Amino acid sequence: EYLKSWQERHHHWLELSDVAKDVTHQIRVTVIPFYMGSRSAQGVSVHWWRYSIRIENLNPDEPVTLRERHWRIFSLSGTLETVRGKGVVGHEPRLSKEYPAFQYSSHISLSAPSGHMWG
Repeated sequence: EYLKSWQERHHHWLELSDVAKDVTHQIRVTVIPFYMGSRSAQGVSVHWWRYSIRIENLNPDEPVTLRERHWRIFSLSGTLETVRGKGVVGHEPRLSKEYPAFQYSSHISLSAPSGHMWG
């Protein structure tokens, strides 16, 4: 009974809000964001998002290596953040015939309940 009540109250968190897919140079990137909720402290709200990213080499006869990332994150509150770095989540995945895809998840916090992320 408790689980059913929890599911009814939090069902919107369990639904997919959006799925973005794009293919460039035979590399397909799929992004699925999940809104995790918000926390308020001293009158400031922080909204948490988790996202899963899948990167696929559609031409595995030509291996590619993801060496760096460059994200721009815009919160609807008006803030713009740029994130750059080597690889993703500590890896520089090589997409080849043996391993044509790499998937990872991470999270971001925004000062508004919604925003945009691209890169």
